[in-house]
Amino acid sequence: MNKKILLVSRCAWTLYNFRAGQIRALLQRGHSVIGGGAGGDGYEEKVRELGISFVPLPVDKKGINFLADLILFKTLFQWYLREKPDIVHHFTIKPVIYGSIDARLAKVPRIVNTITGLGYVFIEEISWLRKLVEWQYRLALSLSNVTFFQNREDLALFLKRKIIKLEKAGLLAGSGVDVNFFTPMPASKNKLSATSCSFLFVSRLLKEKGIYELVEATREVKARFPDIKVQLLGKRDERNPTVIPQQHIDIWQSEGLITWLGETEDVRPFIAQADVVVLPSFREGLPRSLLEASAMEKPVITTDTVGCRDVVDHEVTGLLVKVKDSKSLAEAMVWMIEHPELRDKMGKAGRDKVVQEFDERKIIEKILAVY
Repeated sequence: MNKKILLVSRCAWTLYNFRAGQIRALLQRGHSVIGGGAGGDGYEEKVRELGISFVPLPVDKKGINFLADLILFKTLFQWYLREKPDIVHHFTIKPVIYGSIDARLAKVPRIVNTITGLGYVFIEEISWLRKLVEWQYRLALSLSNVTFFQNREDLALFLKRKIIKLEKAGLLAGSGVDVNFFTPMPASKNKLSATSCSFLFVSRLLKEKGIYELVEATREVKARFPDIKVQLLGKRDERNPTVIPQQHIDIWQSEGLITWLGETEDVRPFIAQADVVVLPSFREGLPRSLLEASAMEKPVITTDTVGCRDVVDHEVTGLLVKVKDSKSLAEAMVWMIEHPELRDKMGKAGRDKVVQEFDERKIIEKILAVY
């Protein structure tokens, strides 16, 4: 039976980058799909090019703003009443919280959520804000049919704090990776010296992604290996309270520590040119950039923390380092520089792991079964 399904996320960019495969699969099965999220990021039309409608929503991404959140709450409720969907699937914190309550009030038959990560509220542990968000989650998830988590530790945390009941929870290996799209690609072999190595960071430029630690580690490593390159690929999200100031990026570039590449629609050419992909994040749901890198046979360096350690087998597909520890990160970077032959071996093992555990098709089938 064909159904009307609403996919509601933080913005058009997240829908396009993380849900395109899911959208295509739903359309292939004859379902009617509408996407919703904040507009203004240049990706609305790209979402529509997938073959669905996109509705701009007033999702405020700057944190707690009670007036803006009230407007979002009202907008979602009116939208759900008007569309009368069979299923609503929410992604990211505000759509999950406010959308779940609205969907129940609007009598949507099936409410599905995906917790894509817990964000800076759970990283910084601001007590009053965390308590408020936990209370909001507890209410919203009690009104939903199924909520997926992207790693076991986030699920365990929500169970421990009695935010969700086990029978309403599921586990997904992130949003998956299209292993036929992210494949090994030839790269230039022109090296400045035997000790040169190119490190690529792929993510939004936020404090909690470990950028300050990466810069300090780079400073230390460049003292020994001046030929290395460290590149940052990702956007500065001004609406996020932890965005890296432009002046800091400018200073780092003037010192020759890093190169900021901006953002791109296709990360594959940049990953192909890199020797190692690095993400020293404080906490993740499940880092898509590392999965994409591994699928392209690149070794990775990331932190031994929630979400990140789920995608890396230490000393097999990459290296795990301590959280918020630039020295540990620098040591891992040096190891990668000094072991080029093992980098290749790790990259091949990484692709095998992604194909076996994180193939997008397997994850989509699990979502469709819940629908």
